Amino acid sequence: MIPILRKEFIVQRTLILFYAAATLIFAAQFIPVDEPLPIITILAVFFTFGTAAHEDKNNSHVLLNSLPVSRKEIVAAKYAFHILIGIGFVVLAAVCKIVAGGMPAGAALEQSVAAATVVVLFVSVFFPMYFWLGPRFVQIGMIVLFILMFAAVPMVYNLGAKHGFWGIPDAVRSFPDFLLLALLAIAAILFLFVSRLVSVRLYERKQF
Repeated sequence: MIPILRKEFIVQRTLILFYAAATLIFAAQFIPVDEPLPIITILAVFFTFGTAAHEDKNNSHVLLNSLPVSRKEIVAAKYAFHILIGIGFVVLAAVCKIVAGGMPAGAALEQSVAAATVVVLFVSVFFPMYFWLGPRFVQIGMIVLFILMFAAVPMVYNLGAKHGFWGIPDAVRSFPDFLLLALLAIAAILFLFVSRLVSVRLYERKQF
């Protein structure tokens, strides 16, 4: 799996640097945003879609499956790569906010754990769907993501703000922070485990 990860980092290094620069721009508030870490989470989502589209365009799956590695290792490497990159963007943004004095360390840690959980959950949903539906999922998913970002999400947020988010923040705050973060982490790990099993089965059935 390590050689595949190394290959992914080398192939995608330019795109990684681009997204890292975008992360620093948002975290340093050169583009003013109230909550930078949710924005960074969205960047991680776009990174996954972008790399998948790039692989489909270059037919990279054929090259990967010509290497002396199992398909199980290929799937594990894809999960590890995208989770590591997504969490890396989140950590980079959090450190930048702490160093700049824009966020207390405790708040940055809580938001980072929440953002990392979202990244893991997204990757856990993305790859089974991607291995099942193929390139059309990436194409349709990108369109849906743009619509959600610029139309649906602002509408839902404004509606939620108007109604106090229906008491959900108060219910969440009623849990101790440690317990809440632990429950989120456990749920994400279990979901990731099941997702990987499904992805391996789907990928092993594909013909390249």
